[in-house]
Amino acid sequence: MYITRDSISVNSARILYLPQRLTLFLSTSTSVATNMQSLTTPASVSKRKQACNSCRQRKKRCDGERPACSLCRKWGLRCDFAVPAATLPFLDDYSPQLWGNFMGDQSLFPSDPASFGIINPMQDPYRGFEMPMGFDMPTMNPLQSASSANTFSLSNHATEADFLTEVTLPPFDTLLSLVSIFFSDYQNMIPCFHEASFYSELNSGTLQNEAPFLLYSICAMAAHLHPDPFINNQQAAWYNQAKFLYDLTPRNANHAIRTIQTALCLICHGMTTGDYSMCWLLLGKAWRQAASLGINKIDSSHATELIKERLEGLEEDEKKQYLPWQQWAGKSAMEKEECRRTLWLLYIMDRNMSWPSGWPSAIAERHFKVDIPVTNAVFQGMSKDTVPEPSNNAPFVRNLNSLIDSTSIAKTPLNPLHYLVVAHVLVGRIAEHIHSLHDPPDTPEYAQECEALDASLLRLRLSLPRAMSSVLEAPPEDRPQVVWLNVILNSMAMLLHYREASYSSAEESRAIFIRAVIAAKNTALIVKDTARISIRLLYNFPVLCSIYFASCILLIHWRLEKDDSCKGDMEIIKLVLDKAAEEYTVLGGKYQRALKRDLERSHNDLVKLRNVGYKGLLADCSAWEG
Repeated sequence: MYITRDSISVNSARILYLPQRLTLFLSTSTSVATNMQSLTTPASVSKRKQACNSCRQRKKRCDGERPACSLCRKWGLRCDFAVPAATLPFLDDYSPQLWGNFMGDQSLFPSDPASFGIINPMQDPYRGFEMPMGFDMPTMNPLQSASSANTFSLSNHATEADFLTEVTLPPFDTLLSLVSIFFSDYQNMIPCFHEASFYSELNSGTLQNEAPFLLYSICAMAAHLHPDPFINNQQAAWYNQAKFLYDLTPRNANHAIRTIQTALCLICHGMTTGDYSMCWLLLGKAWRQAASLGINKIDSSHATELIKERLEGLEEDEKKQYLPWQQWAGKSAMEKEECRRTLWLLYIMDRNMSWPSGWPSAIAERHFKVDIPVTNAVFQGMSKDTVPEPSNNAPFVRNLNSLIDSTSIAKTPLNPLHYLVVAHVLVGRIAEHIHSLHDPPDTPEYAQECEALDASLLRLRLSLPRAMSSVLEAPPEDRPQVVWLNVILNSMAMLLHYREASYSSAEESRAIFIRAVIAAKNTALIVKDTARISIRLLYNFPVLCSIYFASCILLIHWRLEKDDSCKGDMEIIKLVLDKAAEEYTVLGGKYQRALKRDLERSHNDLVKLRNVGYKGLLADCSAWEG
């Protein structure tokens, strides 16, 4: 089905999305439309050749307009056709008016494509993702004035077809309430935002102009907690809009930290909506954006001095030619600390996606030199005038014993993020070993490495202060991260000790599996203690994953060993997953259905699951519904 230009308001500029297809339309003023010459294509030319080279390369629908199709005009790309038209009118005379009609008073794209900072015409946008298709795909209109409140409602376009959807940021008051919800409910999961500077940029309109994709992602995360049902219904549209805009960001993004923070928000939300593959790919893009700007080595004195030596004495133009990438440099201690937190959260998300699935991690430790962040209180107390003090940050080292010893400075004042960083470095090492393609599980080297990693895990547990090992004794503001830390510690123990039984004697195999059972029971105890405070503390996708992992081991031990002490734990976990399914239909429902199916397993199935080890659960996950 096609929509003609006549069916759309002449002075509007929208992107229209049809089911299974993305069709882009750009309408200009009537005077501009009449000035464009009518172009024809020879009948011998196939339909495929009517598409421009850019659209054909991206496998997008092209309207074939000359001299530039609407998609290329909209994105500021060079538009070339395999079959040249007889006459090609130039855009020079009306390009300013074209851009003005498209973006209104707040033009995102300059009239000169050569100065276009978001998309480089000589470099394709990142092709790691397919642009979302379908009915709920939003429009490419990312900016809205903070004072404008009438463009948010779809009622203004009631005369158009029902399937036309226009997505903008909400009115400023609504946007403020969504940001407030985000900071109150998600800041503990993504503690990389300096709240005071964020609100300052929001109130001044800087964020709306420079990083609308971040605001869309925040709105998507907070929408389901807003009391207005209409706001709830915008969640999917805002999420898709944020993905769409982030997909357009190039390798050397202009607003690097906000761009990577957008990726973090999209990953956190995408994991709750079942968009797992997109999250995995998106994280890889965010990491490469950070690496291309040198953010991954902001605390590497060796790399910094090497660059300074190479650039010494060169003119500014020569420096640009010598370095094929931009080097990000924080302007203040606050910006550098925000950068450290953002990069470490990206690292943590990377490890959280790789250890349960066996997928390769994206971030290599050897190319990651970022100091461990300071406490949240110190970070939030910073300003743009704060003087950098490198001694405040513990350096990141790859030696596990030295890294674990560094937690001694995190006890007073308490720094939960420091412990989370160390724990996820360790879980990354464990996941690399468990999922390695090199050392078979039947070799002595494999068992020795497991014992060494288990010793490091024990060392980390013993370094925890009481406030970090008990959710009941943790400060209220730190409880979400304390829950997260302890369930990931238990998951590491389960990974190490839930091994394939055929590689050891029956007695030894049983003794090893008992250690996994103990870790699973510890997770169940954390679930009980947390539920007494607030069950919402468990609605963190890494936490829910660990809870389900524990339930698998408890179920095997309960049924095969007739240990009724596990029955009560299983009942509590089942109730928690049922509640999680009400909060997050896709993620919670996935674990809810999986546990229901596990409870229906036969005795022989459970014996096989125990004997095959953790990788047996990976193979079984492919059969999950949803």
